[in-house]
Amino acid sequence: MRDRLARILARHELTAVDTSEAAMLALEDKHGIVILGVHFDDSQMFLLLGDIRSHSGYRKVPILCVLGSRGRAITDIAVEGLDHAVKAMRANGFLDLSHFPDDEEGNSRICRIVDYLILIDGDLQHIARTTGETLLPADRRRAAH
Repeated sequence: MRDRLARILARHELTAVDTSEAAMLALEDKHGIVILGVHFDDSQMFLLLGDIRSHSGYRKVPILCVLGSRGRAITDIAVEGLDHAVKAMRANGFLDLSHFPDDEEGNSRICRIVDYLILIDGDLQHIARTTGETLLPADRRRAAH
């Protein structure tokens, strides 16, 4: 997954880390987005997601959680559960890379999603500000895809 994302996001400056501690230290450098793999740091994705969202300086940093590959134990129902869980923990989106072919079109779609999350700076409420309304949680989930 790391190699594929590096190819897709080649025009962005990337910082790759392998542990939660290294990730929290890297966030001090003001990154535009965190892309967090489901199997990060021996499957500690949820712990890091919670740490980032509980830190006052990083609450608005966009977080995109990504499933790079599926083993036999990861069913469609498990992936749907991951999607709901990361959004409940206030990640901005969840991608199962198996839904995006590793070709120009699939990788371009992933790049557009990442670019959009960086553009809005993790603030999905901007969509509603023009109308003076607030997005409901269900609308926020749809907008994060």
